[in-house]
Amino acid sequence: MLKLHGFSVSNYYNMVKLALLEKGLPFEEVTFYGGQAPKALEVSPRGKVPVLETEHGFISETSVILDYIEQTQGGKALLPADPFQQAKVRELLKEIELYIELPARTCYAESFFAWR
Repeated sequence: MLKLHGFSVSNYYNMVKLALLEKGLPFEEVTFYGGQAPKALEVSPRGKVPVLETEHGFISETSVILDYIEQTQGGKALLPADPFQQAKVRELLKEIELYIELPARTCYAESFFAWR
């Protein structure tokens, strides 16, 4: 069974989780905050989330994980069959990542971790 390592505040984690749910795949969620501790680096080479654990090992980086899921798992297709339409979906994802999600990160620390 696939295991998704990460935490629910991460938009990247939620992108992978949504893909798994959309495809109707069974998976286990493993709370993982990443970091530079040796144990974390065994799971994620850069200490980042999300990480997908497969029967073959760990995969990191959201777009790589999404491609892996689409190429290796059954269920509903995440991308249209037409190559141009696939490119348009990927274009939209990249725009959201670069121009919405990354700028919004400046608010994360105060919004989610101010209690620390």
